[in-house]
This record gives sequence, structure tokens and C-alpha cells, in this order.
Amino acid sequence: MKSERSTRLAIVLLTIPLVAGCLGSSSSPTSTAGQSFGQSAIPLSTPTPHPTPTASPTGVSGTFTTTGTPIAPPADPTANGPNYDASMSLLKDGEVLYLGYSGAQLYDPATGQFRATGTPMSSPDAPFDPALDQSILLGDGKVLVLGGDTQLYDPATGKFTRTGDPEEFQSEGAAVLLHDGRVLYIGAAAEGEFYGAKCELYDPATGKFSPTGSMSAQKAQFTATVLRDGRVLVAGGTNEDQGGGGAFSSAELYNPMTGKWAKTGSMKAPRYRATATLLSSGKVLIAGGDDDEADDSPVVTAELYDPATGRFTKTGSMSVARDWATATLLRDGRVLVAGGGTEDADTRTAEIYNPSTGRFTVTGSMSVTRILNPSILLPDGRVLIVGNGSADLYWP
Repeated sequence: MKSERSTRLAIVLLTIPLVAGCLGSSSSPTSTAGQSFGQSAIPLSTPTPHPTPTASPTGVSGTFTTTGTPIAPPADPTANGPNYDASMSLLKDGEVLYLGYSGAQLYDPATGQFRATGTPMSSPDAPFDPALDQSILLGDGKVLVLGGDTQLYDPATGKFTRTGDPEEFQSEGAAVLLHDGRVLYIGAAAEGEFYGAKCELYDPATGKFSPTGSMSAQKAQFTATVLRDGRVLVAGGTNEDQGGGGAFSSAELYNPMTGKWAKTGSMKAPRYRATATLLSSGKVLIAGGDDDEADDSPVVTAELYDPATGRFTKTGSMSVARDWATATLLRDGRVLVAGGGTEDADTRTAEIYNPSTGRFTVTGSMSVTRILNPSILLPDGRVLIVGNGSADLYWP
């Protein structure tokens, strides 16, 4: 079962400045927008306040409830059900842009309904494929969609337009929004044939990509997290195609001010397909994943990276060993980890990590099993998770 998914894109939550804004913490993007991390620094615009819809009184804390059904694709393109391998972005007006096999949709938290929006652009050489695409909310409110055809979604018009393409399309890499408004595109598998270490920067002011420093090693299915100081932490990964035969425990940091990578402390355990979450403390929670490329062995352990020391330390383990799960930072600083694949099958279970105790506790389960599906924190504090033909809301 796992081998059929070995080349799928690992979903990572990369909109850290947006999450921080929702939390209202000292790490809000407005506190770092004026910092210059490169020659073409772009100050972020002041975020538009999100409306706060009133949550239904039927929601019970620690449970999932179903919400509106996503528009189904014309035909199921995978054996895992519709809306598999998708991405979401929280727009400045509080709605959610969802990109799946049925195209682009908008989810309205106030009504709990999905509706169609503009059609993503495609070409014979690069048809739109959400399994290969990643979406990043830019400072101006538009959404950058990285994939076969790089394009921009404009919420004001509901349309997609083309923008510059990277030198190499990276199907198992990652993209993160830097504090200066640019996007770091981190290398991995190019056309599924090899793993790369090359990285590029997308500048919204010019609509173009430019090369930047390369990672120290070729890898894929790693985690990528923007730290409070603007650096980017890449941890773990795998490079099976290069003869590695397993997972990395190493980690490295990208400095936008110099465009260079530097090694940092190594994880306590090698892992790939893990989750990474920037906590309110500034530390990074790395949870789950796989530790062996040969037999896809999910792990139950978790650890914390401290940017102040450059070291990883063990923290509490999950209740279930899982890979390709989704992790969401809640308003109160806890982390919701849901879904993913276990040793035997995909799961609908979920659990909560509490940084104050360093422990995971079991919480309510989703309505269906989900793997490689996105989750996002809504303005009212609920969590939206979409995939496998349906959508759920988690009530903290």
C-alpha cells in the first residue's frame, strides 16, 4: 500500500506568517515585514483583518464535524478517492482556496459551503495536477501556485494568470514564504527521475525566479519551516534515487540574507514524510514520518528543534505511528496532528500535542481516513481538513 504512494508530494504547512497572524502572537508578520533579507527585499503589505464568523453551537470541543462537500472531480484519478493530494490557502477575506482534482474551489467558513472559482491554467506538456502543485499566499493577497505551470490566483477577479517558471520543476520539494515576501523553492525530485539540491527564489515584484544557494545534500520528502528570525529549517528527507536507501537525520538552515545553507544539529532519529510545526515558543515540532525507505516504516516519535541552540531534543511520542499526516498550530499553542498512514492502513485518528507538558493526547477522529491532505486554521479557531471526498471541521 505504501509503495504506491512513495512518489507523491509530501504536504507541509508553510504559511507560518499567516498562522502567526491568526494567533495574534509577537511573531506576527507585521513585526518582521520591514526586515531586509536580500537585495530585492519586498516589504509585506499590512494584512487585511479576517472576519470572525460565529461558530455553530453544535460543535463539541475535541471533536470533528462534517462540513460542506467539495465539488467532486469528473472521475477519480487515484485509488485513494477524490480530493487526494491537494493544497489550501487562507485568503485575506477569510475564505479558503482549495486546489484539488476538480480544479479550484472556495470554501466559505460562514456558510460551510464550497463553490467553484476560476479554472487553473494547464498545457499539453504540463496539465494541472494538484498532486504536484503547492500554493503559497503572497503578501499582496494573491496565491502563487507552483507546479507544472506556475501561475497566480487573484481573489479579486477569481482568475488564474501565468507567471515566471522556475528553471527546474521540483515535484517532491517544498516552497515557503520568506519574511521579505519572496518565495523559496527548495529542490527535490525533478520529473520523478532524480533528487536535487538546487533552490530558487520567486520575486513577486518581477514575477521571476532566480537561483540561490543549494542544499548540502540531494533529498526529497523533507520538512521545511520558516523560523521566527527568517531562516528556513529543512530537516530529514530521503534520497533513494541517489543510492541512499533510507532517511536522513541531518538538518540545515537557509539564510535569506546570504542566500546560503549551513548545517545545524541532527535529529535524534532519521525520518521523512514527517510533519513540522513552528510553535509559539519559536521551537519546531517534528513528528512522525518514516525511518526506512525499504519498507516504509512509520514512526511514533517526535522531537523539538531549538533555534537558540541548534539542537534537537526528544519530546513525547504520538499514540499512533503515522506518516504523511497533517499538523496544525491551534490558537492556544497546541498542535493538532490528524490522519496519515500507519503500518497497515490510512487512518482517521487524531491527537493533540501540548507544548506545556510535552505530551500527545488522543482527541476525536475524522469522519473518514485521510492521507496527504491539507489542513488549515480558520479565523474563528476551528481547523478545516479536506480530502477523500469530504471535509471536516475540528473544534478545539
